Amino acid sequence: MQTKMVSLKFVLIQVGFIFNIVGIALTFSFPLLACTKSSSTQLPTMSSERPPQSRVALKNSSWRLERWERQGSAVALVPQTEVSLHFEDNQVNGFGGCNSFGGSFELVDNQLSLGILDATQKGCNPVVMNQEAQFLSALQSVFRIGSDASGRLVLFYALNADEGVLYFAPTK
Repeated sequence: MQTKMVSLKFVLIQVGFIFNIVGIALTFSFPLLACTKSSSTQLPTMSSERPPQSRVALKNSSWRLERWERQGSAVALVPQTEVSLHFEDNQVNGFGGCNSFGGSFELVDNQLSLGILDATQKGCNPVVMNQEAQFLSALQSVFRIGSDASGRLVLFYALNADEGVLYFAPTK
């Protein structure tokens, strides 16, 4: 009888352990699922091949990231995470989803170059921090700006073999 009690206790401990493992796995899986590309959405081709439609006045303007394309496919943005840019004089600052950042920029014709961006060092959800790191790398690699027909700011970037487009809606 004592052997059966020990065996039952051992089985219950193992089952509890398995439930804990499954719970942890699900905790980390749901945020990652939110970052995966949906195959049900048909997207236009990447805009880096089209010239900007008009010049964009950056000074004293504020923008919110609305869409991100990488290699012609949409990047799924982390839900309920706002990414923003604000241009004032020759300075750019913004929020990457977790940390604030800032630096200088120079705009000549439609060629945009950003100086080194400094960012705060707050820690957040790893999924948000990963998106922020990728965003800041893309932002540092912007080489051209434009606007689309709906008035969005369009930033074209090239980072190693990774090319993409960042679309920002105006905020006011």
